[in-house]
Parts: sequence; C-alpha cells; structure tokens
Amino acid sequence: MAASIASGVCLLLILFAPAWAAAQGQPPGGQKKLVLKVEEAVKRALKVNDELKEAFAGVDVSRGKQAQAEGAKWAQLEANIFAGPSPVSELTKDGSTDGTIQSSSRVDDPVINGVFGRAQILLVQPLYTFGKITAFREAAGLGVQVSEAGVDKKASEVVLQVQQFYYGALLAGDVSGFLDGLREELERALRKAERQVEAGSPAATVSDVYQLRAFLAQAQTKMAEAETGRKLARDAIRAALKLEQGVDFELADKALEPAKVDIKAFEAYVQTARELRPEFVQLRHGIKAREALVQAAVADQYPIVYAAAVADIAQSTNRDESELPIITDPLQHSQGGVILGLRWHFDFGITRGRIDEARAEQTKLIHKQDFADVGIPLQVRKAYLDLENAQQAIVTTEQAYRNARRWLVSAAANFDLGIGDVRELTDAFVSYSLFRVDNFRAIYNQRIALANLTFATGETVREFPARP
Repeated sequence: MAASIASGVCLLLILFAPAWAAAQGQPPGGQKKLVLKVEEAVKRALKVNDELKEAFAGVDVSRGKQAQAEGAKWAQLEANIFAGPSPVSELTKDGSTDGTIQSSSRVDDPVINGVFGRAQILLVQPLYTFGKITAFREAAGLGVQVSEAGVDKKASEVVLQVQQFYYGALLAGDVSGFLDGLREELERALRKAERQVEAGSPAATVSDVYQLRAFLAQAQTKMAEAETGRKLARDAIRAALKLEQGVDFELADKALEPAKVDIKAFEAYVQTARELRPEFVQLRHGIKAREALVQAAVADQYPIVYAAAVADIAQSTNRDESELPIITDPLQHSQGGVILGLRWHFDFGITRGRIDEARAEQTKLIHKQDFADVGIPLQVRKAYLDLENAQQAIVTTEQAYRNARRWLVSAAANFDLGIGDVRELTDAFVSYSLFRVDNFRAIYNQRIALANLTFATGETVREFPARP
C-alpha cells in the first residue's frame, strides 16, 4: 500500500512538469476561426514581430550609411548666399587716374543708402584620398551585410519561439486529454471498490477506497493544471502572431506526432552552421568591415588631393565695380576659376588614437569569432545529442506504456471479476500514467530538439527566410 502511494506521488511530479512546460506568453481572444499549421504560424509571426521590424530598420540605417559612403567619391557643392545693407562707394575717372575710389562714406561714418547681395559657390571633387573613400565604401557595404545577418538571427529566434509555443500547446492538450481518460477509469474503479466494501468483500478495504479517492483527486488536479498550461500556450501563440481581439484559432495538428528525420553525421551539421549561422555571417563580414575602418583611419594621416571650381559674385545698388584686378570690392565683384588643391589635417595624437581604437574594435570581433568557433559547435552538439536521445526515448517509452496498458487492462479485468485487488490496480495505473506521459514528453522533446538543431545550424534561415 505504501509503495502504491509513493508511486502516486511520483506520478504527481511527472504530470506536473508537462503542464507548465508548454506555457509562456500573454494576450487576447476570439471570433474569425483560423486553422494554423506550425509553418503558417511561423510565417505570420515573422510578418508581425516588432523586434524583427526593428532589425529591418537597422538594415535601412546601414544602407543610409552606405549611401553616404558611396556619395563621398562624387563632387560636393557648397553655396553661401546672403544679403545686407551696403555703404555707398563711387568709382570715378579724372583723366589722369583710372579707378580712383571717391566716396562720401567712411568706415567710421558710413553712409548706407543701398543693399547688396553675394553668392559664394564651391564645387570640390576629390581626386586622391590614399584609400580613405574606398575603405569607407567597403566598410559600409559590409555593414549592410552584417545588419541583414542580424535580421536572419532575429528571425531564427522568432521561429524557434513559435515552434516551442505550438508544440507546447499540443503537449499540454495531449496530457490533458490523457488525464481525462484516466479520470474516467479511476472513477469506475472507485465505484467498484466502494460497492465491494459495502458488500463486505475481502477484495477491497476502506483504505483501498481512500487510496483510489486520493489518486483520483491527484488526477483531477493535474488535469486542471495541464488545461491551464494549454491555455497559456495558446495565449503565447496569440501574442506571437498578434491575433486581433476576438479572432479565434485552432491548431491544425490535433496531437503531437514524432517528426520523420534522418539524422546525419554530426560534422555535417557543424559545417552547415559555419556556413549559415547568422552569427558566423555577422562575424565574417564584421571583421572585414573593421579592417576597412582601420585602413580608413590610417589614410586619415595623409592629405586629400582635390580639384575645385569656385565662383564669388557680389552686386550692390550703390557701388561701382572696379576694373583693376588689384582692387576687390567685397560688395561689388565677379570672380571665379578652377583650382587644384591639397587638404591636410594635422593633430598631435587624435588620429593615432583613432587608428588604435579601430584596431582594438577589430580585435574584439576576432576574439568573439574565436569564442563562436567553440561555442556554436557545442550548441549544435547539445541539440544533436538531445535529438538522438529523444528518438530513442520515443521507442522505449512507447514500448513501456503499451505494456503498462496491457497490465492495467489485466488488473482492471481481475478487479472487475473480484479476483484482483486495488493495490495491483493502482500500481498498474501509476505505471501506465508515468510511461504514457514520458512518451508524450519524448515526442515533444524530439520536436524541440529538432527545432533547436535547425536553429543551431542556421538551417532556419533557409526554411523560413525573413528577407526577400
């Protein structure tokens, strides 16, 4: 008797785990009916996920930086146009002197009776920058690829999360349905035991009745917990898919079924991860981008050779224009031309500090890549072993629960005929419950292990592409 009660306590622990394993999430309820396969749920989540939209915005930011870097190779136009009051200044000719300035206005006593307008225009075309512009363009292009890999990374996380919610809801539903069937069998056995006790039959005792009642109460409690887990998992799906208030949905799959999978060699999965995993893609492009930024910082030590076209035009209402090139009136003139120039910036330590900073940032990514070279294969290894274990567990737990079911049928038949006792019946109930729930969990674990392996290898990017 004590052994049966102890087994019942174990059953409580086993049944409790799957009830909450499915849960996570929040949100709202029903009206239009949607029937969702896991693939459809994933695709919808990818369309509405806010973090994924943020990642796409990050790509746009990187493309904006790329446009700036690409534009640096072209000529840049700067115009400065302004106007203001103009002091009078007249240019007269007296026969002996051509271009003598005569004016009734003085600096300390100006006579302002007009206005002026002036336009300064500078068109500069970089000719040679010692590789600075080329390096910035390369870094910006690689930055776009890093951001796009960031989208893939976030999309892979969303896919894995939705799969966990979906299969978790199925697990909780299976456990809830199983417990409901178990409850009916327990109620029937309890009624039989109560009749035997009332009739004074030695096949059942008052203690047996109490034990069956306690066992039935446990099953009812765990059934309620499993149903709560199912509802929470459905709420998590609703939140992930942003289903509107009042939109009802159901899962296309009515029960958990093992996935058909042909497990490849472990090394093949690691190789796939090195090619596809978004983190590896980000690191490869990121290290190259940082290298380009180092080159740009080094090039900043050298001058920029450029050609420029300049124009400076000023006109006023009360000033004459001088014809002498030695005299330039800032408020009345027309000048322009084409020049070749050299712009060189000097400082004492700032540029060197920028070079050191750029190299340190590149070194950080190199070390992060070294960590990923170890960590990601380990993550793949764990998912790989979990999948192998789950595959084996499905087979062994199925054998176990089928045999336990036969035992339960035999014990129940003996109990009905009055040749069996409650102790054997409850032991059979406990064994059957444990092994059946273990089988549900093994199937769930296989589905999740496969999802984790797909995530760890980067195959999710191929199966559910988030980018066009």
